[in-house]
Amino acid sequence: MKIRWFAVVAALVAAFSFVTAQGTGGTASFPKNPSRVVLGGRAVTMVADAVYAFPSARASVVSVAGTDQGLGSFLNAVDPGFLDKPSLDRSASAESYAALQPDLVILKETMRSSLGSGLDALGVPTLYLNLETPDDYYADIQTLGSVFGEEERAAGLVAYYKDVVARVSSAVAGAKKAGVKVPRVLVMQAKGSAYEVPPDTWMQTVLVEMAGGAPVWKGANPGSGWAAVSPEQVLAWNPDIVILISYKQNAGTLVPAMKGDARFSALSALKAGKVYGFPQDFYSWDQPDTRWGLGLLWLSKVLYPGRSPGLEPEARRFYRLFYDLDDDSFNAVILPRMAGDWR
Repeated sequence: MKIRWFAVVAALVAAFSFVTAQGTGGTASFPKNPSRVVLGGRAVTMVADAVYAFPSARASVVSVAGTDQGLGSFLNAVDPGFLDKPSLDRSASAESYAALQPDLVILKETMRSSLGSGLDALGVPTLYLNLETPDDYYADIQTLGSVFGEEERAAGLVAYYKDVVARVSSAVAGAKKAGVKVPRVLVMQAKGSAYEVPPDTWMQTVLVEMAGGAPVWKGANPGSGWAAVSPEQVLAWNPDIVILISYKQNAGTLVPAMKGDARFSALSALKAGKVYGFPQDFYSWDQPDTRWGLGLLWLSKVLYPGRSPGLEPEARRFYRLFYDLDDDSFNAVILPRMAGDWR
């Protein structure tokens, strides 16, 4: 009887030690409540910000690839000592990951082709997250909730995003019903005096469309990354609104730079005063990062003025919900870094 009892206990332990979850690559089993988690690869910032939205996950993270895009590392404000964790190079090998003895590695899906087979061969459990579109976020947040035993929190975070989307959709519908013209919008990343546009499938394009705008560059970049665009093409598009992005400098400095650039002097948006810097704090809000909801709310406010609330209360709500930052922490850590045309 004792042997049979121990077998039952062992089976129960095994059953509760793993969780079957829907990752980007399909349904798979992952360690539940892992104690040694490694976050790495390219675009690790998005992965880390999503993982750190779960309080129980923070203490389990033993290594993170660099998360500073050029404006500082946000997660040290959430997890003091974060910067002391060992950091893997974003192009580290599967053997480098295995050497950290993780019970779970979490990567963007785009890393599967370069690291997947090596990690599998070494027996390293790996969860891949897509984190590219709103629908990806709904699924990936729920997966993380299952892995870290915080399903209820995951449901609350997904509900937050869906509430933001619903409010923006309502504002856009109201504007269209009132006969407001759909604005033609151009989003560009500024790199010195050069500019680039995102692919059709990227979050920047998706957010403009969700906010009720018509992305004038759609169809011009069939690639998988930012594509250079000439001043002549910008003038040919002649959008109603231009939105400029930077990941390494204050986006508020981009607008004066474009205004002073003779190449764009004939641009209608510039003449109308409708050139804006995308809001940012540690990271720009246009990305497929946890902040995408804030980016969507801001776009709705810019595209249809007077139909969306102010951004500071929304930002306070977001940081309190996702990262447990109260008003004092927000005032000390986030507010001084908020830049671009967020007001």
